[in-house]
Amino acid sequence: MTDALPPTGTPGTPAIVWITNPDNYDPRRHLLLQKEGSKRVDLFERNGLPVRVVHSGDLVPAWSGGAPRLYLDEEDLLGGGHAFLLSDWTWDAGIGRHVQAITRTIRAAGRVLLNDGIRDAESLGSDKLAMCHEVAALGIPVPPTIAVPFGRYARRVLPVVGRELGTGPYVVKPRAMAMGFGVLKAEGPEQLTAAVDLLTPAALGAVVQPFQENDGDVRVYVHRGKTVAVMLRSPKEGSYLANVSEGGSGMSFDGDGEVRALSERLATGVDADYLCVDWLLTREGPVFNEWMTVSAAYEDLPEPDRSRVAAALVSYVRDRIAAGS
Repeated sequence: MTDALPPTGTPGTPAIVWITNPDNYDPRRHLLLQKEGSKRVDLFERNGLPVRVVHSGDLVPAWSGGAPRLYLDEEDLLGGGHAFLLSDWTWDAGIGRHVQAITRTIRAAGRVLLNDGIRDAESLGSDKLAMCHEVAALGIPVPPTIAVPFGRYARRVLPVVGRELGTGPYVVKPRAMAMGFGVLKAEGPEQLTAAVDLLTPAALGAVVQPFQENDGDVRVYVHRGKTVAVMLRSPKEGSYLANVSEGGSGMSFDGDGEVRALSERLATGVDADYLCVDWLLTREGPVFNEWMTVSAAYEDLPEPDRSRVAAALVSYVRDRIAAGS
């Protein structure tokens, strides 16, 4: 028996199966999300794309009877002609391993995994170090990025950071997370040491980058190789995080042609028909921050940009489902 609320949608009807991780959120916040619904679910269903929402913890991946299986109680979700959308970020290493099993089972069955919209999604979907390697290979500016070793070896990053990045300030962030989770500004080596010590037991994996003064965080939405909208996100006064989920604000941004051209080149370079690219606007010019695929928020965009991105997202999802890959 599942211990979450019943899935939305109708079992047996082909749908987008949205696999979520409610354990990422405070239970009170999750109840509020369930009560108010999801604008993304509403968007898909208004456009003839029914959605079933299921909890990752309720799923059991398997190989049985000569085929991959993904069981929700007695139902094999891989047998229903569904496409899948997977919320693959999590602060919990155990959940991460389970999500990996779900992902690989969906791929093994040849089903559509909508957030696999880039080449080599296994490494490029959320790993910030892998992103930097890929982006730099395309000749696009990236920040120096240093991965923290595990466990008792974690402090071995400190002399490397001192040699490569100087005395700070620094930004320490999980290597594979979203929504500004766990992003910490360390003013110098002493705070960096404490941050590394605190992050190590969590087993998230982290990277260290220089803190760069900037005029905001720009997100560029690219569909079929062309920019469809640009959003400028600014932190609230006295803060350093521009994420809207962390109190920042978003507005439409005409920007310069450089961030648009770089974003379009990047989307083409990783074979992404739909990609949302975040940039820092520094004194030296735009510097890559990270990217996301279909899970990137667009709801805070003002009109008409919000409707334009929503239409691009629906078109992309339809194309992927129609192609069966």
